[in-house]
Parts: sequence; structure tokens; C-alpha cells
Amino acid sequence: MPLYELVCIAKHHTSLAPLHQLLRSSSALVAQNGGVVRSLDHWGTRNLPNRMKVGKRRGGGGGGEDGAQGRGVGDYWSMRFDCSPPVLSALNTRLRLDPSVLRWTTLKTGARLDQVAADAGESRTVRFARDLPPAAGQGERADAWDRL
Repeated sequence: MPLYELVCIAKHHTSLAPLHQLLRSSSALVAQNGGVVRSLDHWGTRNLPNRMKVGKRRGGGGGGEDGAQGRGVGDYWSMRFDCSPPVLSALNTRLRLDPSVLRWTTLKTGARLDQVAADAGESRTVRFARDLPPAAGQGERADAWDRL
């Protein structure tokens, strides 16, 4: 199954209950259809990049239940998961119909978990142009790869 990362902006509410419900329903949809949720991250409340027009069905701009007071801010969160493409389509439909979702995007991070893990491992590898100085208590120079 392909791995995906979903980044979402939801309307800001004074309580976190609507956001928790959105997180629960999104992760449950993936899990109930054979997918695996790898991580859920709440990035906090941040300013919106601009005024978002989402239509009357969603309540206009970025405000929550308290009207104009919550405009201009949103709750940002992300979810890493793997699922089949039909489940991803169902998740996009659910987010499109949810009135508390302002914007979202889904990125395909890789075709398989081992492929993504290998790519991440290569980017964290450090190569030195010269050998490291000798380690304390050893007379010979240590190889850079042994030190990692």
C-alpha cells in the first residue's frame, strides 16, 4: 500500500472537541478499511495565510463558532498513513464534506514503507572528507563510518 501524508487546516474553535472528532473520524476511516495510521501531529493554532473563501455551507471565512473573533486563525494538523487508493478517495470526500475543514492536501510519500525508510536513511548519512582524530585511549585513527 502506498504511504501518504495529509496536511489539513481546520476552523479554530474555543474547545478542541470538533478537532478531536475530525481526527478520530479521519483516522478511523483509514483504519477500518485496512490502512495503518503511522502518526497524527497537531501543529497548533496558527494564522491563516490569507482569508479563505470556502462557501456558505462551511461558514464563510476561517472563523469558528464564535463568529468574527476566530477569523484569521486555523488549527493545523497532519497525519501519516498508508492505505489503498479507494480509501484515499473516500477520505478526500469526507474532508470535502466536513464543514470544519478549510483546506487539506495529501502527498504520496512513497510506494512502500521500506522504500521510504531507505530514502530517509540515505539523507541522514554523514560523510567526512577526512578521517576523524584518534579516539581517546586508542592509538590508531578511527574510521568515520565506525564512529557513526
